[in-house]
Amino acid sequence: MKGLDLRIGRGQIAALLGPNGAGKTTTMEIIEGLKPFDSGQVLVLGMSPLQARRRVGVQLQEGALYDDLTCAETIRLFGRLYGFDTDPVRLLRLVDLEEMLNRRASALSGGQKRRLQIALTLCNDPELVVLDEPTTGLDPLSRRQTWSLIEELHGQGRTVLLTTHYIEEAEQLAELVVIIDHGRVVAEGAPAQLVAELGAAAKISLAAPREPDLARFPGVLRGRWGQGRWELQTKEVGAILAALGRELGEEALRDVTVRPPSLEDVFLDKAGRQLSEDRS
Repeated sequence: MKGLDLRIGRGQIAALLGPNGAGKTTTMEIIEGLKPFDSGQVLVLGMSPLQARRRVGVQLQEGALYDDLTCAETIRLFGRLYGFDTDPVRLLRLVDLEEMLNRRASALSGGQKRRLQIALTLCNDPELVVLDEPTTGLDPLSRRQTWSLIEELHGQGRTVLLTTHYIEEAEQLAELVVIIDHGRVVAEGAPAQLVAELGAAAKISLAAPREPDLARFPGVLRGRWGQGRWELQTKEVGAILAALGRELGEEALRDVTVRPPSLEDVFLDKAGRQLSEDRS
């Protein structure tokens, strides 16, 4: 880490966004008290990470389960480690695994295992829930289910800190996004605020011949043609679409997509490369 300065308010959902190797997991491990830091100050719920451990629930990126234990047995075990008599039915209902109460962990699907791991983070009724890459490797349906669960935790008044390298995940969930690259913060703020401050252009993609040269249209900041499609960048989407309709005919606009500016554009601007370049 290189002078990381991070402040997260109580009750927020905050996302650390960045490519693999950016320093997200290292930051999480310091907050969780699993890794010492060389200099500076780290306060979790107003105390040192070690002092705060009993009030923090943690889902590690590579969380292991006991294959021979049932879901209920696993939750009871983790609760007792914290000194809690945890109710397995209540937590499994929360993560939509109530029907798996007596199912062994080895028999769960990948998405079900991830939801069980999130249930385990709640065994000590934590004020702060820390989730390291909670949806990596999940199919789209399981990812959406996990998003709903995270929003429910937030609705209970808990603070949620998660890491991700999925742009749409940070945009969907987080009130505060901290973009990290090479161990330093390159941007911080609400998703809409970061995009607005950048003043980035929208991207229009449409199927059209190379001629006429659409890049020369007034209001087009940049244009590129390839594989039968034009990719145009503009801050005047409505005006450009109207001009395209007049020039090419309304029929041409049936195969057109518009992508508004996103956190991907913010990362590209701040770090000089696309976030997707380092995804695994």
